Amino acid sequence: MTAPVERVCLTHLQIPLKEPFRISGTEVGLKDAILLVVETRDAIGLGECSPGPASGCESLDGCWIELTERIAPSLLGRTFNSVDDIATLAATWSGGRCARAGAETACWDLLGQARHATIAELLGASSEQLERSIESGLSLGLYPTVVELLKTIETHLAEGYRRVKIEIEPGRDVELVRAVRQHFGDIPLMVEASGAYTNRDLDIFRELDDLDLLMFEQPMAADDIDGLVQLQRAVATPVCLDETANSVERATEAIGRGACKVVSLKLQYLGGFGPAVALHDHCYKHGVSCWVGTIPELGVGRAQGLHLATLGNCRYPTDIEPSPRWFVDDYVVPLIEHSAPGMLSVPTRPGLGFQVDRTKVRRYQVRYQEVGTGS
Repeated sequence: MTAPVERVCLTHLQIPLKEPFRISGTEVGLKDAILLVVETRDAIGLGECSPGPASGCESLDGCWIELTERIAPSLLGRTFNSVDDIATLAATWSGGRCARAGAETACWDLLGQARHATIAELLGASSEQLERSIESGLSLGLYPTVVELLKTIETHLAEGYRRVKIEIEPGRDVELVRAVRQHFGDIPLMVEASGAYTNRDLDIFRELDDLDLLMFEQPMAADDIDGLVQLQRAVATPVCLDETANSVERATEAIGRGACKVVSLKLQYLGGFGPAVALHDHCYKHGVSCWVGTIPELGVGRAQGLHLATLGNCRYPTDIEPSPRWFVDDYVVPLIEHSAPGMLSVPTRPGLGFQVDRTKVRRYQVRYQEVGTGS
């Protein structure tokens, strides 16, 4: 059992990206996230609320209000004997999933420390799964020219990444993929479309179907399950749910209708570890493979993904990349880095297995609030 929660500290962080991240219709140069520190007399649990530009999550300001006014106060005085206790409390939170993920995952960290178990162990990973390293995949946005894209891939492939994902959009798709194939040959390659296509674009995906891709990630809008079903019937390449999998319920409907063969699990979309495990298990039962995607999050969010990626039905390289890949800095200790070319180690310390660098947290702080007795 955890000791009762005495205080919740929330810090809005803002860290610049090393280069703008571009997807269809969006460009981002700064990363905003909310670090949650949930304190008991014995331990602190870390969580991260990390909405992204195309995440389908609520705004960061909306998350801040939900966390400070409703979710954080509900944690005070709580103890947790099991993950079911966490799920029972999380079910009472009416806010968006990114806000819920920030608090729910912090509670898992506390429970893991109380039990002297890693989060991966709480998730039910086997001893074999706990011992394996996690494959790290390279994720790239849109670039102004094909030459810039190819140069960026070449630079990062030298670091050992286990697969490459490139963003596509209407008018910049088949030729981009062909250029990558011609330049790099038979590398593991997939595309992400961020919902930019419709069922009028099936011929584009039929052309892409001949280019030996791992999957098409979210080719159509999140709620266009009809279009996704049509596409999966038209091609052999697996369709992967991303934004469509922002709830267990909608993902279950899509899987049942044959809209996909793969699902990207994102803690921020789903609201935490509990729903992510439920979707993972449903996918396994129905013959649908999984992998762990990212927003991308900052350090705590990415560390959480390492634990999730130990589950047995996670069969593709993750989008989790080392701390220096996206951002000019990070706030976790130790920094997340490749343990071998293209590989990431699963934390072995109880709970999350990471701490925060308080100096860096203060450096990148935009606002701060404490919720607790007397606050």
